[in-house]
Order: sequence, then structure tokens, then C-alpha cells
Amino acid sequence: MVKLFKKKEIFKVKSVAIDPSSISEPTTVDDYQRRGMAYYARKQFPEAVADLKKAITLDAKSIDSFYSLGMVYKAMDKGNDAVSAFKQVVNLITERSDASTVKNDMLRKLALGHINEITNGDWNLEKEIWKRT
Repeated sequence: MVKLFKKKEIFKVKSVAIDPSSISEPTTVDDYQRRGMAYYARKQFPEAVADLKKAITLDAKSIDSFYSLGMVYKAMDKGNDAVSAFKQVVNLITERSDASTVKNDMLRKLALGHINEITNGDWNLEKEIWKRT
């Protein structure tokens, strides 16, 4: 058998999560989002939730903050809270005039996948990806 493609080598790069204590006191949505995700990366979930909720308080239409909050709740095995956050992502994207951007389309699909995985145990995105009815 003839191989059509050569296997690429993948080099592992060790990354270190940003230390949340090295981030100055947040003042903006982006600051709280960044520090919340730094807490998430270090598995400091209660602190991550607090910062992401503060970001949402400052901007109730922050898609990234709701998505991140969903990821934190999912990591904490709080399925109902995660599903609520991911549903808010889908709702916010649906409301936006630029909903068809690549980023928003991808976040919408990811949020739906997480909802499906939490509620049904499977991402089940064939209909979304292939646009079947």
C-alpha cells in the first residue's frame, strides 16, 4: 500500500498557566475574563466563577464570559449551571447582527456540543455541521 501523506511530527510545548495573583486588580470585562480564565487554568474554580460572574455583571451580553463560565461549571460537574451558561451563549449569538461571523458560528456550535454532551452524553452535531434537516 502506498502512503499518500507523511505523518507530521508534533512537538509538545509545555505551557504554564498565568498566575492569577500576577494580574492587577481587574477593572474591565476583559480583565475579569482574563483573570477568571487564569483561575480556571489552575483549577481554582470558585475564584474563576466569581470573576466571570463579575464580567457578566459589567456586560450582560459578553458571549466569551458566558462561554467561559459554562466551561468552569462543566469542569466542576455542575451540569445544569453549565447548560444554562451555554444556552445563554447560543441566545446571545442568535440576537446579534453579526451572528454569522466565523467566531460566533464556531462558539455557537461548541456551546451546542457542550449542551448535548452534558444532557445526552454525545456532542451530536451532525445536523449543525452538515446542515441537514
